[in-house]
Parts: sequence; structure tokens; C-alpha cells
Amino acid sequence: MSAPSLFSFRKEPAVDPRGLLSSIGEVVYGWDIRSDALNWGPNAAEVLGPLPERAMTRGIGFAALVEPGSPSRYDAIFGSSEQDQGEGVLYRTRYALDLDGRRMWAEDSGRWFAGGDGRPARAHGVLRLERAARGEEPGPASGELCDRPALVDRIGLCLQEQLPQERPVVVLVAAIDELARLNDDFGHEATDEIVATVHERLRSVTRRRDHLVRYSGNSFAIILSGCPREQIDSAARRFIRVVAESAIETGRGIALVRLRVGAAHAPELGNHAGELLAAAETALAAARAGASDEAVIARPQRRLQDRAERSGLDVQAVSALNERRVRLALQPVVSAHSRIAVFHEALLRVGQPEAGLFFASAELIPMLERRGLVRLFDHRVLELALALLADDPALRLSINVSPVSLGDPEWLAAFLSLAGASPGLAARLIVEVTETATIEDPVRLAKLLGRIKDCGSRIAIDDFGAGHTSLKHLRAFPVDILKIDGAFTQNLRRSTDDRFYVRTLIDLARHLGVETVAEWVDDELQATMLRDWGVTYLQGHLVGRAELAPFLQPQQRRAAIA
Repeated sequence: MSAPSLFSFRKEPAVDPRGLLSSIGEVVYGWDIRSDALNWGPNAAEVLGPLPERAMTRGIGFAALVEPGSPSRYDAIFGSSEQDQGEGVLYRTRYALDLDGRRMWAEDSGRWFAGGDGRPARAHGVLRLERAARGEEPGPASGELCDRPALVDRIGLCLQEQLPQERPVVVLVAAIDELARLNDDFGHEATDEIVATVHERLRSVTRRRDHLVRYSGNSFAIILSGCPREQIDSAARRFIRVVAESAIETGRGIALVRLRVGAAHAPELGNHAGELLAAAETALAAARAGASDEAVIARPQRRLQDRAERSGLDVQAVSALNERRVRLALQPVVSAHSRIAVFHEALLRVGQPEAGLFFASAELIPMLERRGLVRLFDHRVLELALALLADDPALRLSINVSPVSLGDPEWLAAFLSLAGASPGLAARLIVEVTETATIEDPVRLAKLLGRIKDCGSRIAIDDFGAGHTSLKHLRAFPVDILKIDGAFTQNLRRSTDDRFYVRTLIDLARHLGVETVAEWVDDELQATMLRDWGVTYLQGHLVGRAELAPFLQPQQRRAAIA
């Protein structure tokens, strides 16, 4: 047996990569974006702790743990303007997580890789956790102040994203009432506690697709995406109630706190972020002066109306009825399974063809309703739609009819006359009415829709889910199609509440024996979930944008509807 060498070395234990990663709070993952399958490294349970199986196996399940207002992994990847040149694209984000009651911060970074269509198809990354106790979240989603220019920029980005897709945006500005008195009664430290508590309460009822921002000391801005004007009151009441529901305990005593709210709606007040915020602040001042427990909603000011008149928008709208400046833009509605277009929605456009400028329905309809012109334009849309149907025997169209027109006997008489003269065309026409229109006088509307359907046309309820029509009333309507409000389908990947609600609506439609259209479908994950849940059709930028229909000469239109 040989003696041990003087130069022999003691063998060190091998490094355990799993233990090393766990010790610094990191875990690797792979995400197949197309199928939404999520795979974690072997130390996931040690870093993340016990989580629901869906959060561990599905991207959308994990996204449900991200707190409202935080920029998620999905946002970081799909918000990138870079193109994958074969080596992937770097992404990095930071967000707050609720891990079984533990509030943590996540540093999420990696590379995403494109599929054959150039869109993100898979991602590989590293997640590192930090405890929230290390400090406040930076930026607008926290109690840390956001300056006014940054808030205006955030509103502007939201307007750029939503308005071109005809999705309204609402800016709510909320302030704690009589904060100076609270400060005198309780002191600065207690006032800071009150502001922090109000922020937490507001965040607890903020939808994941919306943005909550604290600015100007005791003021909060809440940017609501896809919020129709008729829902502003209910949205504001949600925030007012959550703040006032119970007293706030501070180190200096118990305080009763009220919230005052002002609101501004786009596109009704235009599409300029700074002006929208200023209008909401003016409305807030009115709410404070009147000590109103309801939101004060900004109205179009004369100055804004003068600007519209100077731009010629309203003059163009009137004169366009007798000129070649009223057109239809057609957006495809496709089968959820085959992605083949089944029909197109005809959307109103008014402008100057030679300049390539057209104003969309979201900009036009509020102005036309204010000026009493919407019935005339609904009549022209009907004429143009029938002309297009006559020109293309394979085409099927849906048209929107405003509640004002539905209540006008002249519009109904015109519809019955035109449809009666062209029964073959009427059979390829779908008439869409908003769900809110069905609430006001359901008995009268049911009779009116029945007369329309007797002409061979089909009936669709638009923005379904926004007006909360009762099942009893819905059964009374001769409905063929329910179009689920895009405000609920827009954020399925992150909102558990929206996913439950949309599935409930689809199940309700199936129970009634009617077809469903999911609006605002913009990504593949949405489309896959909706298809699996049983939705009939998809509509949105993922499957087709609205494009101007061919222009027909006046004599062609007259011949088609003769």
C-alpha cells in the first residue's frame, strides 16, 4: 500500500445548482406562449412556496397572481418593439405578486423567441423574488408619488392603444375629502397612514386592466380602459364605497374618510391626455364644492365644441349625407375554430377620401347624438349596407343601430320599406342593438325587434355583459347572437374575475340556444381560451382589422335598394 502523497488534495463537495439558486431566491422557467404551458425549474417549490397547480403549469394562471397595475411578463414581452432576428429578444420587468398571502416583488428577465409569424412564441427566463418589506414599489402602482407629466404620458399611451380600436377611456381623479382637517386633528404621520390605507383600498377594487396612480399628495388617478360612459357612475361608486366602508385606524386615533371623484370620458372630450386630465380635475373641484358623494362627470366645454367646429368635423358630418364622404369599414367576424370569416360588422366612417382622413364611429356617434343627427346616419348606414350586400352575393353584414333610432318610428318604417323591397338582402343582414338599449323599455323593444326579424334579418345584442340584462328580459327578445363586451374579454390572461364572468356569459348564451361573438380579441391566448370555452365567433385585431369597403357610385346604391 503506497503512502499518501504530499500533494494529494481534499475533494470538495460538488456545488448544488438547485440549492444555490434557492439560496438567492431565483428559479428558471420556460413558457410556451402559443399553448400557454409553463414549466419551472426543480427548485420552484422552494422559491415560490405552495401555489395552485394552475399557477405552476399555465402562464395565465401565474399571471393571476400579479397585483393590479404591475407590468407583467406578458406586458414586457408583447410590449417590445424589437424583432427576433434568430437570437431572441431580451425582456426585463418587475412586478408585485400575491403568493398565498405573502406579498413579494419579482424581478423577471429572459429572452423571448418568435414563431413563424414573427410574434412571440416561447420564452426562457429567470424569476428572482424579494420581500415587499425591502421598500415601496417604484412608480405609479405604489404609494410613491407620480409627477403630473408622467401621469399625462401614461394617459396618452392608454388613449393611443384604446381609441383606435374604438374602446372608450375614462380618467377618474379622486381625492380624500378635508385632508387638511384630518392633518390638523391627527398629525402628519397619521395622515400618511390614512393616504396609504386609502391607496390600498382603491387598489383592492381596481381591475387588472386599469391603472391606479397616486399624484399631488392626496389625489389618485384611475385610468379605466374600455369603460363606456354609462358605466362611469357605477365604477366611481365602487371606489367611493370601498374607502368609506369602514373607519381607518391610525396611531393617533380612528378617522372617517370620504372620497370625492371627478371623471372625464374619451372620446367624448377628445383624445388629448393633458386636456382629459384637466377636465377630470375640474370635475373633481365641482365634486368637492358640492360635497357630492357621487362622481361629477366632465361635460364637453364650449371651447372643445368650437375646436371641433373649426376643424370642420360637425360640418363635414352634415354635408357628408349628400356627398361621397360617408363610408363603411368592414371588420371580419370569424369562426372561433376555423378562423374563416362568417360575416363582417359595418362600421361608420365619415371624412375626406381624397385626403385619406376618416373619423371612426367612436368619435362620431357621441357628437351625432348630441346634434340630433344619429338617426339620419343610421338610415344612411342601412342604405350603404344593403347596396354592398346587393353588390356581393356572398357577403353577410351586421349594422349597429343607436337607441335613438330604435325609438324613432320613421327609422323603423324606412327599415321595413327597404328590407321589404329586398328580402334576399335582409336575410343576410344582422341588426345590432346595445344591451343598455334593452333595459329601458324591454316590452316595446321586444316587439320592435320581432318586426325586424320578421323581415328575415337576424338580431344581435351588442356589448353584452355591460348592462346586466335580466335572464327574464333576455328570453323575451328574438335574439340570435350575443356579442360579449370587449371590456371583459380584453384582459382574460390576467383577470380571474373576467375569466369567470365571460365563461358565465358563454354558458348563459348556450342555455338560451344563441351564438356568441367575443369582441376585442387581440392575442392568441385570448382566442384559444374563448374557443375552448365554447364561444362561436371571434372579432378583433388578431383576426382582422376594419377596412374601408369599396365605394359604390350613387346610381349603384339606388339600383341595389330599388
